[in-house]
Amino acid sequence: MPTSSDTSDIPAVSEVLSELDDNSLVARMVQGDKRAYRVVVERYYRGIVGIARRMGLTGGDAEDVAQDVFVRVWLHREKWRADGGATFKTWLYRVAVNRVIDIKRKPQFVDGAELDEVPDEAMSAVDRLAQHQEFKRLRLAIKKLSDQQQIAINLFYDRELSNQEAASIMGVSVNAMESLLKRARKRLREELKTI
Repeated sequence: MPTSSDTSDIPAVSEVLSELDDNSLVARMVQGDKRAYRVVVERYYRGIVGIARRMGLTGGDAEDVAQDVFVRVWLHREKWRADGGATFKTWLYRVAVNRVIDIKRKPQFVDGAELDEVPDEAMSAVDRLAQHQEFKRLRLAIKKLSDQQQIAINLFYDRELSNQEAASIMGVSVNAMESLLKRARKRLREELKTI
């Protein structure tokens, strides 16, 4: 096994590390393995940026949140404990959601321009325009939801987390999460009729 000072085997080690599950990677990261940390960052960076964007942050701020979250993860890696059945991913996303909430408490301007979805290139121009208009309508409707409902929609639909994982991230019960989603879907249907 190569030592931390031996860099000749880094691609091979990174390839092996990328096949490890989160628990194994985090265990190595807690011990100070920067290569395992790098794999964790690669695995979840885009997801955290996506959460931040869906919660209303622009590209630069969303990237800042992801970087901040991973700096905190590295600095406080010894504090991670898989207690209470929480997975590392659930804990990580909760840290990200809390960081976004902290940032959103500060007054800022969000125009949502960077939230546009890239249309599928295989679509016709008419289909792309229709898809763009639907995404725009949906974004406008989602912005009218409460912050809690926006987070619930984001975690469940965009991040494809289970109700239990999303509830854990939000610090609510599974029943409360299901209720949030139900109310959010109902409100979205109502809002989409008016937009």
